[in-house]
Amino acid sequence: MPPVSRRSFLRHATLTGITLPLASFTGVGRAAANDKLRLAGIGVGGMGGADLASLSSHPHVEVVALCDVDSGNLAAAGEIHKGAKKFADFRKMFDEFAGSIDAVHVSTPDHTHAPAAMTALNHGKHVYCQKPLTHDVHESRQLRAIAAANPALVTQMGTQIHSNTQYRTAVKLVQSGIIGKVREAHSWSGKTWGYDGPKPPAGPVPANLDWDLWLGTAAERPYCPDQYHPGNWRRWYDFGGGTMGDMAIHILDPVFSALALGPARSLLSKSSAAPAESFGMQNETRFTFPAGKYTTDGFVLTWYDGGKMPDTSTWPLDGADGKRMALPDQGSIFLGEKGAILLPHVAMPTLLPVKDFADAKIDPAPDGNHYHLFVDACLGGAPTTCGFDYAGPLTETVLLGTLANRFPGDELRWQPAAMTIPNHDKANALLRRHYRKGFEVDNLS
Repeated sequence: MPPVSRRSFLRHATLTGITLPLASFTGVGRAAANDKLRLAGIGVGGMGGADLASLSSHPHVEVVALCDVDSGNLAAAGEIHKGAKKFADFRKMFDEFAGSIDAVHVSTPDHTHAPAAMTALNHGKHVYCQKPLTHDVHESRQLRAIAAANPALVTQMGTQIHSNTQYRTAVKLVQSGIIGKVREAHSWSGKTWGYDGPKPPAGPVPANLDWDLWLGTAAERPYCPDQYHPGNWRRWYDFGGGTMGDMAIHILDPVFSALALGPARSLLSKSSAAPAESFGMQNETRFTFPAGKYTTDGFVLTWYDGGKMPDTSTWPLDGADGKRMALPDQGSIFLGEKGAILLPHVAMPTLLPVKDFADAKIDPAPDGNHYHLFVDACLGGAPTTCGFDYAGPLTETVLLGTLANRFPGDELRWQPAAMTIPNHDKANALLRRHYRKGFEVDNLS
């Protein structure tokens, strides 16, 4: 028999569910309790800088490497973590320095999440990856599979509010059965991540930015000032996920946790017309699910953004003073058989109608530090609750919503086992993207 390549072996193991021996990777972060967790940061400006500060505030973390395609970000982080080695390309960081790293955090634009996170997993490193976990559905499936095949590797998605008392309390309250089974849920955000103007003009690449590395796996295109780096990449199909990718991954998190949702049956968007290269400004996306432990048959979840809001005329929103309650700018509501729960983003839940639950006591769930829980798990503590086993399916559903918004009025019938949308060829073709030559990644390309 011809020799089996590492890539083909891992792909076969992913598809067949084989648990891979840890020795099949180049190394495993094995920081023991009371040792330092040697951390590398991939993306250390903006949110990446905040992530690095939060992770490194753990007393058992030592920052050993920094990686960023923006030399200004790299220099600023280097002033704080003076002993860390600096890199512009995470591939070179792993090639040259992998043996000195136990864990990484990935805080880059969305399209680089999976390539960096999978490269870390392939090298046997624990991974904390910002939300949404990936940029396409195929990537979510692969990260989940490789992480599951190597249970010694700790993973966590950067939905920090997942561990906060407000969301934990809402999950606990829904699952207590106090409002009965949930028949529908609505979630919304007032944010607007889209662009529907003239094609932006190209301009010179800033001296501090390596544009080729910033593009990474994405197709080549000219740099356009004020459109991509450092903050507006979320608006563009090739790099971000629009408002759903930014906020639905947060706001739908407690909905998925509380209701233990599996894959959606179908999706239907009533969004504004989708631009050619950027996400629509206003979206309304309907997800239909089968019955579950906490939901009725035909349970429907609807997402709204960009100023679209649900019709609340039949909701029990009367406050204790008898006046109609206003909805928060961002949040969710669970409509159950015996009442409702309103959950702002981020605040404690409220039972509705208020007068019916006047005597109900809400016991707050314990608060948690999402970052430190990851570090503790790497050091042998309790498992994370937002690992790739959970984050992968949640991200997959949110990404399917972003696809539906590109085809308003077309129902997408999702077949999760086959990972196909058989009734819609155009949407089906977008479940997996092709990486640019030279930026391929084992287990993704």
